Amino acid sequence: MPKSGMPESIFAAACSRIGQTVLHIDRNDYYSGDWSSFSLKGIQNWVEQQKRSCDDDLKYSQTDEASILKEGEYLLKMPLKAKNFKDIEMKFHIDENKEKAPTEQESYVQEKVHLSVTDGKGNPEAESGRKDEVNKKQIENNGVDPLPVDTNINYNASQSSSETQLQDFAKDENQSQSFTDQALSGDKEAENQTEVPLDLVSIDDSEKRTMEGNVTSGSEAQLEVENKGYMSSTNEAEKKCKDWSPSEIQKEWRRFSLDLSPKVLYCAGHMVELLIASDIAKYCEFKTVTRVLTLLSGKLERVPCSRADVFSSKLVSMLEKRMLMKFLTFCMDYEKQPEEYQEYLGKPFSEFLASKRLSENIKHFVQHSISMTTDKDSTDEGLRKTKKFLQSLGRYGNTAFLWSLYGSGELPQSFCRMCAVFGGVYCLNFTASQIILNKEGRCQGIITTAGQRIDCKWLVMESSYSPEEFISPTYPRSISRAILLTDKPLLPTDTQELSMLCLPCIDDPYRPVHVLELPPGSMAAPQGIYVFHLTRLAGDHVSVNDDLSFAVKTLFQEADDDDKPKVLWSMYFRQNNTSQIERSASVPENVFLMPGPGPEIDADTPVHLAKDLFQKLYPGEEFLPKAPNPEDIIYIDNAEASTSGANQSDFKEQSGDTDKTQNLDASKLQSSEVVYAEPSSNDQSAESSDQSGIVVDS
Repeated sequence: MPKSGMPESIFAAACSRIGQTVLHIDRNDYYSGDWSSFSLKGIQNWVEQQKRSCDDDLKYSQTDEASILKEGEYLLKMPLKAKNFKDIEMKFHIDENKEKAPTEQESYVQEKVHLSVTDGKGNPEAESGRKDEVNKKQIENNGVDPLPVDTNINYNASQSSSETQLQDFAKDENQSQSFTDQALSGDKEAENQTEVPLDLVSIDDSEKRTMEGNVTSGSEAQLEVENKGYMSSTNEAEKKCKDWSPSEIQKEWRRFSLDLSPKVLYCAGHMVELLIASDIAKYCEFKTVTRVLTLLSGKLERVPCSRADVFSSKLVSMLEKRMLMKFLTFCMDYEKQPEEYQEYLGKPFSEFLASKRLSENIKHFVQHSISMTTDKDSTDEGLRKTKKFLQSLGRYGNTAFLWSLYGSGELPQSFCRMCAVFGGVYCLNFTASQIILNKEGRCQGIITTAGQRIDCKWLVMESSYSPEEFISPTYPRSISRAILLTDKPLLPTDTQELSMLCLPCIDDPYRPVHVLELPPGSMAAPQGIYVFHLTRLAGDHVSVNDDLSFAVKTLFQEADDDDKPKVLWSMYFRQNNTSQIERSASVPENVFLMPGPGPEIDADTPVHLAKDLFQKLYPGEEFLPKAPNPEDIIYIDNAEASTSGANQSDFKEQSGDTDKTQNLDASKLQSSEVVYAEPSSNDQSAESSDQSGIVVDS
């Protein structure tokens, strides 16, 4: 099974789960294929790989056909490199050589340390040209600029006390800032192990005492109050935008998680249901999409979605609130009232909304933010999407969407883990170079880039692995995408917000731009940087930059005095839209092509694709049933299988009040096969295992 994309990974996990032998290979040296997530350095390396020719990477093997092929077989070459991405432009929008002014924190430290130098009477002394060399050396060692000291200071016990205060203050400030930075940024592995929201990081009493300064002089109270004031000031300063440089961003490269094909999850969608039913949800974590935004009269506004939002919103009048709630209530059970929409089936959803005499604001909210449809979308599609949105509201808080922490690329990897648990084999940086066909045109196996023959019953591959003759020639529609790093969010609030926005464009309202805003709390970026994903179905004969220019100019900063987010770094690229491919008549009956990611916002389509193929190949089998508890699994290796007397197992399974002995023919078990016991109804472990679900950090 070439490529570890989303639908292929789901299908591989389902096959492995029912005991099928699965070999999953990928030409890339990373998982998830076109659905992958990268660090900043990783995506820079990915860009370089896209620019290189296939001669620099994998190569066709020198195959001795006489020794490998059987009678009547022949080979068909497969492409070694995907061509799904093009027109990639990546650059920084900030100047490395720009002279940096001292930060507010640094200025505050210098000012407070200077004011703490007093004479014996406690009055501040004037600056002098002479500096105390000992004091200068001690303070410089602590990372604080040397202080000018007056020559008339009385070097007595009071002077000694002041020096001690200065040194301790500078040292403690340096330590406190180091601790604060570490607590706020924390690496990915630490956050995986300790799930603590970034805004709830606590400091114990000993660390507080260290930050407030351990001074013992007569001016202790004054310095302690000033130090507390500094801590309050730095907390306020953290909310302000930092002046980033390219080198500073590059230093934080590990903390970025940038998606090639970002997808959200409907809280009641098919992906979430599958993650729960199969217990694969234990391999990932999620964060709620806390708000849906819209551009209303040239201003960004938060869309009221739930009942509480509607009645607390100031954007709609009381009459509009009743109007909106009545319409949303109808959409929840629209199938039961076909007479309400029957005459609009096949007609645009916008016409149906107009027939309901909704206000312009309400129509805008429903069409562009709840159903996220255009004037071309039909009424039945608009109603279906609206119902799906409403069904997802309230399941995991006041939201309809979830986001996978560390990016959408975590989802295919979670299914790959499940496949591997049940015996699936994975090989990265390794792929098929040729398909073996027999005289009837049926696939017999593949030849790898290492020249090895591998026979298979079924061959499932992503469309970029397919020979050209397997795909019907159609106009390759593409997707315009952009990843932007900014210094602040679209609508700053007291908390970090994960936002979505469907933005209709002036040049072509039938192709809106979908915007996804990821704060640092989504594990997509370090503190102080926000990640934006822009996605739009590409237009004809237009560059990626021009295709997304309306959204960029509308939402982001164009001048230094603008209050909008400032773009620090950007990557524009075009991705082939392979979500809808047509098989040609020459495709063997046991070869199946999986589509790639499309412009849709959610991840439900891959679930449908994988499930449909699974039910076609294995009718009657359960699709990704829940895995057993680890304590219920019995592993049998070759040594145990060959032991005499192993044909009869002592394993017993409880069924109600009677004991039933299950006989296992160990000689028929392979070394990688897993036999597990279904726990009884009164087993406490079974009861706890049924309480699985999604881990959501709201």
